Amino acid sequence: MTNSLRLLFGTCLILSPIACGDSSATDGEGASETGYGDGDGDGDPGDGDGDPGDGDGDPGDGDTGDGDTGDGDTGDGDTGDGDMDCGPIGEPPPEAPIVMVAPADAGALPQMVAEAEPNTTFMFADGTYDLSGGSQIQVRTPGLRFVGASNDRDAVILDADYGIGEIFLVTASDTTIAHMTLQRATWHPIHVTGGDQANTENTMIYDVAVIDPGEQAIKINASGAGYFSDYGTVACSSVVMTDAGRAQVQNCYTGGVDAHSARGWVVRDNYFEGFWCDVGLSEHAVHFWITGRDTVVERNTIVDCARGVGFGLGQNGNGKQRVYDDDPCPGADYLGHVDGVIRDNMIFAGRPELFASQSGFDSGVALEQACGTVVAHNTVASLQPPFVAMEYRFPNTDATIVNNLTTHGIVMRDGGQASLVGNLEDQGLEHFVDAAGGDLHLVEGSAAVDAGDPSGVDWAPTDYDGDARDGAPDVGADELP
Repeated sequence: MTNSLRLLFGTCLILSPIACGDSSATDGEGASETGYGDGDGDGDPGDGDGDPGDGDGDPGDGDTGDGDTGDGDTGDGDTGDGDMDCGPIGEPPPEAPIVMVAPADAGALPQMVAEAEPNTTFMFADGTYDLSGGSQIQVRTPGLRFVGASNDRDAVILDADYGIGEIFLVTASDTTIAHMTLQRATWHPIHVTGGDQANTENTMIYDVAVIDPGEQAIKINASGAGYFSDYGTVACSSVVMTDAGRAQVQNCYTGGVDAHSARGWVVRDNYFEGFWCDVGLSEHAVHFWITGRDTVVERNTIVDCARGVGFGLGQNGNGKQRVYDDDPCPGADYLGHVDGVIRDNMIFAGRPELFASQSGFDSGVALEQACGTVVAHNTVASLQPPFVAMEYRFPNTDATIVNNLTTHGIVMRDGGQASLVGNLEDQGLEHFVDAAGGDLHLVEGSAAVDAGDPSGVDWAPTDYDGDARDGAPDVGADELP
C-alpha cells in the first residue's frame, strides 16, 4: 500500500467504552423480538444465510493482487483540529482483577477466561500466541477486558493458523478487546452474539488488527434464544484481507464487519482493505442488515473492497427481521435497516486486479430497504467505472443523501426513495490531492469547496480529519480550512 493511503487513516480518542442510545439489558424488547441462529454449514452460531449475495445477478467483485496488508497506521499526516488521537484504551478500575498472560499460556487461555471473575482484565505480553491446536476463547462473563500490555497491536499476535473457527466468541456484555492482532481464524476472529438470557451489549473492539479471516472478520448476530448484540463499537482498527488470506476463503463468503439485527453500533476511524474475490461477490467492508438500527459509520478508510458500506441487503432479508416495538417505519413490511448515519468516509478503488476480477468494484455505499438513513459527506472515488458509486434500492428505502462527492453515479434502483441534496457525482479526479495514490483530500480550487448544502453540517459537523465544517461546507468527506 502507498504512503499516501497510510496517511489517510483517520484517528480517534477514546478512554472508555461508549454506548449509543439506551443500553438497558433488553431495550424493552428482549426475547419478544425475532431471533435466529445459524445454518451456514460451518458449525458456528452465525447468521444462517450462508449466502452473501442478493440473488439479483448484479455485478460484484473479484480477486488477486500483491499481498499488501495495509496497516491502518495514523502516520504523520494531517489529523485536523479534532485532536482525534487513537491513544491507549485506558487503565482498568483499581479494584478490578488483573491477569498477566504470556505466549506460553496460549493453550490455557480458554480455561483461564472461563474461570475469570467479572471485570477481570487480561494483560497480554508481547509475542505470538499459537492458538491453532486449541479452542476458541468463549467470553461468557461480563466486563472482561483483553488488552495488549504494551499498547502496540503489532506486538501481540493471536494466530489461529486456520486451526480453530473463531478466536473470540463473545456472549457477555461489556467486553473489551484492544491493542492486539487477531489473524487466520477459519470463520471469524471476533464473533459477538446475543446471550442465552439477555442481549449482549457494549462490546468494545479498539485498536485491533484483524487479518485474513476465513469468513467475516467481525461477525455480529442474534443468538438462537432470540437475544441481540447491541450498542457496540469498532474503533481505530485495521481489518485487512491479503492475497494469501483470500486463497483460504471458500465461495467468497467473507467481509469486514458483518452485523445482523444489531442496534446502536458505532464503526469509526478504521481502515479496511482487500475484501474481494476472483469469483463471486464479497460482502461489504462494513455491513449492517436484517433490520439493523441506529448504526453510525464514520471516518473510515475503505480501500479496494468490492462493496464499501451497506445498510440492508435484498428485498426481504431471506425471511428474517428484527421487530421493534415502536414501529419506526409504519407500513413497511420489511426493513433492512432503520435510521443511522454513514458520514465522512473515504472509499477508494484502484487496484487493477480488482477491476479485472469477475465482478469488479460493485458499490461504495448501498442502501437496501433502509428507512430513515442519512448518507452525508462521503467521498467515493474509483479509477475505473464501478457498477455504482452509491445506490438506494427497493420501495422501503427512504433516505437523505447529502453533500457526497463521487466519481461515478448515485443511482436509484427498484423503487428506492431518497432526498438528494448538494451531491457532486460523476466527477473527475482533479478534485483530489493524489487520486491515483488514494489520497482523497481536496485540493485548493476544487469545485467541491463551499459547494455543499448547509443542511449537511447538521449530520456531519466535522470532517474526516475532525476539522469543523462551516456554514458553506465543502462537498465530500474533507473540509478545507
